[in-house]
Amino acid sequence: MKLTGPDSSFELNILDYEYSDSQHFMDRNWLLISLKTRYRNKEYTTTAPLLSTWEVELLIQWMRSVVSQRQLSPRLSFVEPCLGFQYASNEMNGYLFGIKLDQEATPDWYDDSSKPFWLPVTPDDSELEHAITDLEKQLNIFPIRE
Repeated sequence: MKLTGPDSSFELNILDYEYSDSQHFMDRNWLLISLKTRYRNKEYTTTAPLLSTWEVELLIQWMRSVVSQRQLSPRLSFVEPCLGFQYASNEMNGYLFGIKLDQEATPDWYDDSSKPFWLPVTPDDSELEHAITDLEKQLNIFPIRE
């Protein structure tokens, strides 16, 4: 999934399940996530178990609710507090999202450890639809495991 803006980009890819198998439902559904960010020509890449399968499903639903102008909430947060999404506005030709990057998702060039970095992205309709479709395809490869 990729979202961009004039000075920024955010890419999220599911790499694998964190655990190949576990007897605990929650552990079976943690995902290794790759994040690639760019802000004003500064780039950062990290890999960490940031989301679960059902949280990716929730992210897809949340983004779909923004597209349909029936947003579920202005912010979306997860069990691991290092990643979050905020919907700031809707314009005729695009959207404004803030993506919270904190703790292990914080870019290494960001030097204010007292607060998370908020990455602004402004995808247009086509890019947002493509990002949602891409994330759905990734989740189909790594579905919720019972």
